[in-house]
Amino acid sequence: MPRYVFLSALVLLSPISSAFAKEPACRVEPFRGATLPQGTVARMYVMNLGKPCLIANHGVPEERSNPADSGRITKQPAHGKAAFVAPHAKYTPEQGYVGEDEFTYEAYARGKGEQQVRLRVQVKVKVAGP
Repeated sequence: MPRYVFLSALVLLSPISSAFAKEPACRVEPFRGATLPQGTVARMYVMNLGKPCLIANHGVPEERSNPADSGRITKQPAHGKAAFVAPHAKYTPEQGYVGEDEFTYEAYARGKGEQQVRLRVQVKVKVAGP
């Protein structure tokens, strides 16, 4: 039976205007299935303020005490920069870019019984202007 991993996003950006204060500058919808062979898709929403948006990655069980210890970007975005700094996948859009983008990454963490598990995630990004 496949093991599912729930990953969460950290909101790193802060709102800069009262109109924007209603929406977070960085949001990632919760997703599951990163440990399946085909991986999963995550949806990220970013306000382009020149700051990164992060996805925290954890093993099985998914908890802060079990963070991913390594990872790599397997496909860079066309309109920004992605990096993996354990335990986070980080995306920063190009200055002034508004539209859709995507990147993929793999992360490695502990599973049940201390074995290593691979997390595969394709991140579909929607970038909005300030």
